[in-house]
Amino acid sequence: MYRMHVNDIYRYLFRLTRDARQAEDLTQETFFRAFLSLDDYHGEKVRPWLFKVAYHAFVDWHRKQSSRPLQYMEQLPEREDQLATDPAQALVSQEMWASAQIHLELLPERQRQVILLFAMQFSYAEIAEVLGISLADVKRSLFRGRQKMRKLWREKADDEQGV
Repeated sequence: MYRMHVNDIYRYLFRLTRDARQAEDLTQETFFRAFLSLDDYHGEKVRPWLFKVAYHAFVDWHRKQSSRPLQYMEQLPEREDQLATDPAQALVSQEMWASAQIHLELLPERQRQVILLFAMQFSYAEIAEVLGISLADVKRSLFRGRQKMRKLWREKADDEQGV
């Protein structure tokens, strides 16, 4: 279980904390908590359950860091387009995800979380389980977050064109 999911958990926590050492510590904390909570595991899918544990470890850590500003994801998707072999195409992809990062930080926390987990290919039900919210809240947050992202991108494009 550890070998299968440690990299995904680390990437998720790194995007939340933007600190490699803290992400490593929280990853370790996640698997420690998961081990201690095996009695509470009722056969649901392991990946969403682990992400739920990771999310709660992050929330607990964040509460302890109340004087520190909360910073989120380094990049939106699981990974940039690593299939792009053309350097120009790779640069465009990097710039697009850097722009997405900036816009994501302007969204409310729940919308950021939902978009991040959706980008990591979680189903709506799995996102709801990880974040402890209803399926309707997941759909609403994803819809509204996407709308706000589109609006921000349009505004940026209009500003760049001098409109």
